[in-house]
Amino acid sequence: MRLRVAPEVLPVAVPFLCLQPLVENAVRHGLQDRSEPGLITIVAEDAGADCVINVEDDGVGMDPEDVRRLLSGGDRPLADEAAGIGLANVDDRLRQVYGDEYGLAVETGPAPGRR
Repeated sequence: MRLRVAPEVLPVAVPFLCLQPLVENAVRHGLQDRSEPGLITIVAEDAGADCVINVEDDGVGMDPEDVRRLLSGGDRPLADEAAGIGLANVDDRLRQVYGDEYGLAVETGPAPGRR
């Protein structure tokens, strides 16, 4: 695991149970099907008036359309149900605390090593 946090964002309070589910999702759903060890990287950076936190893994990836459905509350593929609940909950929590202009942005693809 790699962790890089900009000093200027250290005092930023993150809503309860927003980061942990993303890291757990990266481990359980991103890395579990790899035949070799994987890497999770967490980066927190200053973005003007905002703090941007990225959780990346070099795992198996996921179909972007499935992610869109998960975050929009649509039907979930059974294998991704746990991932979808965690992602949707974090997205909802961020939007409740900070407003609809904030939330998760998921970048993925259905190929190994995609982030």
